[in-house]
Amino acid sequence: MRMLLAALLSLPLLAGGGGTVAFKQTAFMAEVAVTEPEKAKGLMYRQSLAKDRCMFFVYGEDGYHAIWMKNCLIALDVAWVDAEGRVVETSEHVPPCSPMRGEDCPTYGGTVSSRFFVEFPAGTFKRLNLKRGDRLGWDLTLDDGRVLKGGAPVAKGKKK
Repeated sequence: MRMLLAALLSLPLLAGGGGTVAFKQTAFMAEVAVTEPEKAKGLMYRQSLAKDRCMFFVYGEDGYHAIWMKNCLIALDVAWVDAEGRVVETSEHVPPCSPMRGEDCPTYGGTVSSRFFVEFPAGTFKRLNLKRGDRLGWDLTLDDGRVLKGGAPVAKGKKK
């Protein structure tokens, strides 16, 4: 039973939709976390995240959205983004927090009001020179059929 649960938790997250997040000419295939359970799970239990993937967290209003890495197994780069797509805060190479720590995991970011945040594989910001003040764009389709577009225009970019 324990192995079955571990196998199920390692499957790709069936998040609240998908689409594209872009920075300059680089496009990322995005999974979307919309509901509270999707946001709580995030990228937990993932053993890897391809360099052309990300997870986009949707909030209905601006707020201070700190993250924690409970049950995360991989390091991440995280960008907090305002409603216009401007990166207002970043955390690079946020370390995983072992499931053995239980609830005792530190939080990161969320010190600047933002509408969204996006988790990328660690090293993405350095590779693409992404920093505070840059603009991201997104073209997402949520599971309920709603389309969420914003930020910088999303052109057919090259995947890096």
